[in-house]
Amino acid sequence: MKIPEYAYYYICPLVCRKAKSKKRQQQRIAGCRMPDPLQMFYSTVLTIAAATTSSWNDVDATSVFCGHTKNNEFGWQLPDKSCLYEAVEDTRSSMVDYLWSNIMPYDIPRAVSLGFSPSELSYYGTDNSIIVREERRSLQSLKEQPCVDGLSDGILNQTLHYSLLAKSLYPWANAIPRDVYMEYVVPYAVANEPRTDYRQLLFDSLRDDLIDWEISPNDQVEAMSQDEVQSTIKEVVKLINTRLWSTLGRPNKPIVFQAGLTPRIYDPLSVIAYGHSSCTGLAVLLIAALRSVGIAARLAGTPAWWGNGENGNHSWLEVYLPDDNGGQWIFLEPTPGIAEGDEATSNADDMDRDPCQRWFCKADKFNGTTQVFATQYTKKESKEFYPMAWSVGDEGVVGIDRSDYYTSICGACL
Repeated sequence: MKIPEYAYYYICPLVCRKAKSKKRQQQRIAGCRMPDPLQMFYSTVLTIAAATTSSWNDVDATSVFCGHTKNNEFGWQLPDKSCLYEAVEDTRSSMVDYLWSNIMPYDIPRAVSLGFSPSELSYYGTDNSIIVREERRSLQSLKEQPCVDGLSDGILNQTLHYSLLAKSLYPWANAIPRDVYMEYVVPYAVANEPRTDYRQLLFDSLRDDLIDWEISPNDQVEAMSQDEVQSTIKEVVKLINTRLWSTLGRPNKPIVFQAGLTPRIYDPLSVIAYGHSSCTGLAVLLIAALRSVGIAARLAGTPAWWGNGENGNHSWLEVYLPDDNGGQWIFLEPTPGIAEGDEATSNADDMDRDPCQRWFCKADKFNGTTQVFATQYTKKESKEFYPMAWSVGDEGVVGIDRSDYYTSICGACL
């Protein structure tokens, strides 16, 4: 099978592939040698798309399943419930544009090492805050940098690769609207944690557990109802929250909770290496794991109980569940410490659990004085930031105020 031109974009240098002419660009692509396993991978993705096209042609275009691959294209559900079918190379370009246009201020000085091309960078900020002025200066410095060999396979490249692969392999990824997938699956970061290249590790570590859901070239794909999509996402989330800690831990020693470690042990690879973290690091690891297999998730928490930092803080996560009303975000906690063999009796937290069963979801903690926020990646039209107890005064992470929601839910729990 002939590998299409877009497939080489996953392997060829991101930093230096920009060419002034189409002919020169084709010459550069032609000079890229794709390893045999990757030849097999892209052949498989195209075969999956071709095999499932005939099964999905008769599905109502306004259904949740317009997200499935069709004619070697990715399908996306838009906010108005219409469908957009997009060539894979266009999808990938859209992902790059989205990540750059909403990039966090910490990442601009090292954008090239992350995998962004300096020749393609432009600035999207409009205000004149100190952060924005620093971003503009950093961007100008970046644009003057020459192409650097060895940076083309940065975190960005791996993140996009596995974001697209998850959408090809897992049916629930096709039920997630385009804007939600862009914001809560594609990003390489959750908050201001150190940027590390973890997505392949998490994807590969979870793949065996999810093999029963994987779409293969020989599968006859059948449409799922909305209830089936929701139940599948819930089942997968609970499975990952049960298995993740022993899968990534040491033999007979799963990843466990240990207080007071944010921000020292905070990014996914550090949590895995040390085998422990506090609530924030555990939540970030679980979010990263869910995103690696195409499930939209985000960080949530309070920077201070009752608005007083001396009372402590707490972090957890929210997972997106698609429905007919634009979807809903359901919160849960990581359940670390589950050893291999103990899964059946572990009772890991899940999306169906009564919120009042969680230790922090109580009326005495949510009496109107505790604020709760969730992270988001999109900068536009947002005036909120995600307050971090471990980085007081840092406004680099965009946030959503979720205080009213948690006050209404947890304020009723005794």
